[in-house]
Amino acid sequence: MATIKEIAKEANVSPSTVSRVLAGSSKISPETTRRVLEAIKKLGYVPNANAKGLVVKRSFTVGVFVPREPENAFLNSFFDQVITSICTVVNSFEYDILLAISNPEKERDLLKRLVESKKVDGFVLLSSREKDPAIEYLKNIDFKFVVIGRPVGYENSVNWVDNDNQKAGFEATEYLIRLGHKKIAFMGGPSDLVVTTDRFSGYKKALEKHGIQPRSSYIKFANYYRKSYRESSYEILNQEDRPTAIVCMDDLIAIEVFKVAESLKLKVGEDLSVIAFNNSNVSEICQPPLTTVDINILHLGRLAAEVLMMDLSESTKTYRRIIVPHQIIERESCIRI
Repeated sequence: MATIKEIAKEANVSPSTVSRVLAGSSKISPETTRRVLEAIKKLGYVPNANAKGLVVKRSFTVGVFVPREPENAFLNSFFDQVITSICTVVNSFEYDILLAISNPEKERDLLKRLVESKKVDGFVLLSSREKDPAIEYLKNIDFKFVVIGRPVGYENSVNWVDNDNQKAGFEATEYLIRLGHKKIAFMGGPSDLVVTTDRFSGYKKALEKHGIQPRSSYIKFANYYRKSYRESSYEILNQEDRPTAIVCMDDLIAIEVFKVAESLKLKVGEDLSVIAFNNSNVSEICQPPLTTVDINILHLGRLAAEVLMMDLSESTKTYRRIIVPHQIIERESCIRI
């Protein structure tokens, strides 16, 4: 008996399109529906009751989960870029995207509601945290998902895509050390984010390797608000014995450091060196242009989406772990001393 894949090949469409036609979806064009039905007739495909039931239950929608307060969800351009990349892949499989945004207190309820209402077939989680409630919930109910970020405690039992953030943090810090800096600060995001702890770990390892003692007054962790970034930047830069360089968690934090430095009559690229992460669009146009670690955001999103789509098409469990390479993009915000 013919399979859905054979029907798809005959009709020159994707298997998911065949499934949609079988499910009676109104989103498929009449012409495509006609081709699929003709292929079904030609090849003699007859879905059994169980298979047809499974097809009908599919939503052909992927949930993209952003664990942030809605008003702060898109302050960081990382999310814009990664979601765009995810959409491109998911849409190519003729699936739709459902964007789910929630603060930490309500995220489990939101995920549960979406799962139980069968509005999504799987999730892409856009970050990971220590004791992450989203990962724990989806893993416990055996729902399909992929994480962009290292899932602490689940590294070998869930799908995930990430950079080697400890290595990236190490290399960013060592880059400053090789420019002659010894008084190096670290400006991190929320301390429960795994990406923060991994990059901070790399920062400490680089200092240790070169015999530099970390100073507690040079280390700050901020929440998602720009005001918090600004206040932490001021505390670091307004010291009598201030640092000569700062490793910033991402480009958005670096921009706030630039602003605070200017208010204190410090020139980035002369009085202060700054390196950050993400290589967002703003890193090229700020003054001076920002030296940053390119984490290949679009690649992260594309691979995460591809992993989830593969998982949705498979009946057996195969957990995938993918590490995306990074590179330092040298610009003008760092100076040798």
